[in-house]
Amino acid sequence: MADLHTSYLGMTLPNPILAGSSGLTGNLTSLKHLEEHGIGGVVLKSLFEEQILQQIRRETDKGGVIYGYEQIDEYLSYFERKHEIGKYMELITQAKNELTVPVIASINCVSAAEWQQIAAQIAEAGADALQLNMFIPPFLPDVESSDIENEYFEIIKKVKSVVSIPVTAKIGPYFTSILSFSKKLLAAGADGLVLFNRYYSTDFDIETLSTKVGDYFSQAGEYSLPLRWTALLHDQFSAPITAATGIHDGDTAIKMLLAGASAIEVVSALYSYSLERIAEMKSRLANWMEQKGYETIDNFRGLMSQQRSAVPAEFQRVQYMKSYGDLKG
Repeated sequence: MADLHTSYLGMTLPNPILAGSSGLTGNLTSLKHLEEHGIGGVVLKSLFEEQILQQIRRETDKGGVIYGYEQIDEYLSYFERKHEIGKYMELITQAKNELTVPVIASINCVSAAEWQQIAAQIAEAGADALQLNMFIPPFLPDVESSDIENEYFEIIKKVKSVVSIPVTAKIGPYFTSILSFSKKLLAAGADGLVLFNRYYSTDFDIETLSTKVGDYFSQAGEYSLPLRWTALLHDQFSAPITAATGIHDGDTAIKMLLAGASAIEVVSALYSYSLERIAEMKSRLANWMEQKGYETIDNFRGLMSQQRSAVPAEFQRVQYMKSYGDLKG
């Protein structure tokens, strides 16, 4: 019988399927439902730096008669942070008390501001690990790419200086050299990588000539980007890689493990197909392993990474010369 247990960041997961950060992991009731449906671990809904700062600005911008004094503004800033952070610590503690699967906290960072203190509180609250969901806005024309990358490294260094729990960096694919950048993140102290972040997308309404939010959920075909980079990075270092984005079924989960992923994060699949998708993915993985004769996930993890591939150059192909060249008009 196939054994789905796997090692991840020094923890043993009952299976490699993690519930990624979302509304589904933002309260204890939902977390319990995820465990009941067989999830291997949970990444709690992110504590958003931007959200806290926006709440502070809404209060302090009232100004005038009621607000506007420096001491009061500072107090409001402190109160909002303490309130939001306090609720998050309570969720961590509740989850650890009620769940048997690993609980990974998540911070959505846009700067290297105050995350040292918050990370320390997260560790004290009992989180098994911390995921830094990072996106430093690259929209200012005078900011160099090296400055942006250094901000990522600084966040990792500051957080790792105050916590002993594992810390992973969840990043996007928009870097000139993902391999070099990933190695520097690990050198800065990251214990693992999550590939990739799926950012807020913008769309246009051509009738009202206004902007609107793009698709909330990933589509099944989006897995190809993290699949390629998981396969490319797997043999470059020993730190675990978590695959994310576009993983909607058991077959895609198997592909990510073959590429070298230590775990996979699912969100859109759970929203689109219900929590029953967890059992379906586990069943497909177990059946496939038995068909292939693999007793454990380690028996085949990374079997199709670039350096173990029969055609390693395929992972670096960026044009469609062969495919399009063979098409007839």
